Amino acid sequence: MIRIGFFWTPHLSARILQDFLDHSQFEVSFVVTGEDKPIGRHQTITPNEVKTLALEHSIPILQPARIRGNAEFLEAIQSYDADYFVVVAYGKILPKELLGIPKRYPINIHGSILPKYRGASPIQAALIAGEAETGVTIMVMDEKMDEGDIIDILKIRIDEIETTETLFRKFEEVSGDFTAETILRLDRGELSPRVQNRNEATYCKKITKEEGSLDFRKSAEELYHLYQGLTPWPGVYTTYKGKKLIIEQCFYKEGAEIIWSTGTVIQHWGEIWIVCGKWLLTLSQVKLEWKKSQSIKEFLNGQQGFIGENLPSNP
Repeated sequence: MIRIGFFWTPHLSARILQDFLDHSQFEVSFVVTGEDKPIGRHQTITPNEVKTLALEHSIPILQPARIRGNAEFLEAIQSYDADYFVVVAYGKILPKELLGIPKRYPINIHGSILPKYRGASPIQAALIAGEAETGVTIMVMDEKMDEGDIIDILKIRIDEIETTETLFRKFEEVSGDFTAETILRLDRGELSPRVQNRNEATYCKKITKEEGSLDFRKSAEELYHLYQGLTPWPGVYTTYKGKKLIIEQCFYKEGAEIIWSTGTVIQHWGEIWIVCGKWLLTLSQVKLEWKKSQSIKEFLNGQQGFIGENLPSNP
């Protein structure tokens, strides 16, 4: 039986934890997760999905406010005698003294084909860049951000109409079982960690709300890929009548001859387009600030002046 310690927080992590719980060759010794947070209108203190799942299976739970310089936490972790740590999107950097505790390796699950897209938002970054594929990288953790030795990689195809929501779902479906099988192969000596090629490394930062502001001077293809990477959060948007207009569904049309200025809303062949620096962005679903989500047809019923509007290009 291989003893595992988990360091996880978000929904993706709960699915991976369940996959390990379903696996007969692993014992989950403990779970380290984020502190309970206020949720909803009434700000009720609520445990995350990882903690809820751990409670259901009577797994010891640790929720330290800080881990660096926390001697009590370090002592507790040592007492579980884990063979491996498995970490995904935990949100805190593990210090050297913690990484040295497991008998075998501290393992990290990263959402890209490393060394590309090291950092906080690899799934979004691959979509924004218009990549045709991404992947799950299982790596040995070190003190630096996503620079540890690679154990194995599982590639994932990115569909043409993919968004962050659907791509995260693909990661949920494959990451747990792939990580478990990778650890088993590593334990049997069938895999050996290999050094990353630092010359091929690229980086991505944490996503902010401001990144969703559309600059129609860019190509419609670029804006569509931005939409893919920022949907459903924080969303891409422009401004109409002084309010934020969120583009909830869109695509792009290639090769159209442009005779209007960038940012102009036009109607042609039964479709609504926004003129971009190159090609056209086609709208399907929108949401005006403080209003409900609407199809573009429903939106036009109440906003007939939208056609011909020149939307601002926000850099």
